[in-house]
Amino acid sequence: MTDRRTVTYATTKLLNQATAARILLELGDLLARQDRADLALTGGRDAADVYALMGADPLSRSVDWSRIHLWWSDERFVGLEDPDRNDEQARRAWYGSLIDQGLLPQANVHPMPVDTRSPAQVETADQEENERALTQAAARYQQEIIDQLGPEGRMDLAVFGVGPDGHYASLFPDRPEVRLQDDDLLVTGVSNSPKLPPLRVTMTTPFIRRTPKVWLFTSTVEKASAVAAALGTTDDPHVPSSYARGTLETLWLLDADAASKLN
Repeated sequence: MTDRRTVTYATTKLLNQATAARILLELGDLLARQDRADLALTGGRDAADVYALMGADPLSRSVDWSRIHLWWSDERFVGLEDPDRNDEQARRAWYGSLIDQGLLPQANVHPMPVDTRSPAQVETADQEENERALTQAAARYQQEIIDQLGPEGRMDLAVFGVGPDGHYASLFPDRPEVRLQDDDLLVTGVSNSPKLPPLRVTMTTPFIRRTPKVWLFTSTVEKASAVAAALGTTDDPHVPSSYARGTLETLWLLDADAASKLN
């Protein structure tokens, strides 16, 4: 297991600026060594800020976006037009402009499947129907990963936020998805999520752990207890982000408030 390293910034603004620059620099370094780079993105307020900063950073011009592929570590299983989709938030904040400029091919963007059912069908669906839809969506995304990267494929870099409850991706405390250990299961559905919306799709921890570099970034005192709990243990289902690690690097990027309860 790689050691978990923390870097603390004085303010949230500095944290987000540094995270944006780190991602851009890492993508450039990857492309200097290989033909393509695969980046797993996350959602949330902090992530949207980081993505906007990436778009504005002059370092962005040094990245050959035609060789970058974007993936999502998790997604809200809602309709295509839902503004709360992680993919839609990232598109608006950042990568949509790269596509409009002809820098990033649309084919290089790999959003998770949407819920194609009508609102009425969703409203009247029972648990079994929801789980069937989620299973099919997760299987489609897993197959897309395999088609692109092979059965042993992996992301090159995965970035995550951390919730006040210690969750990352859509892996929530004490949920069965946290405990999944099947190395062949790359993506799974989440029903009855404790955080709305209740239906989600997420990469699994075994697949995330194939990634050479796993970075978690979070801010505010609201997250301080979760950060301290995650970094104080490993593989604790009460604190899902304690499972997060990469094969080469596990990096926690924090502002001073989020780091305030670390020893």
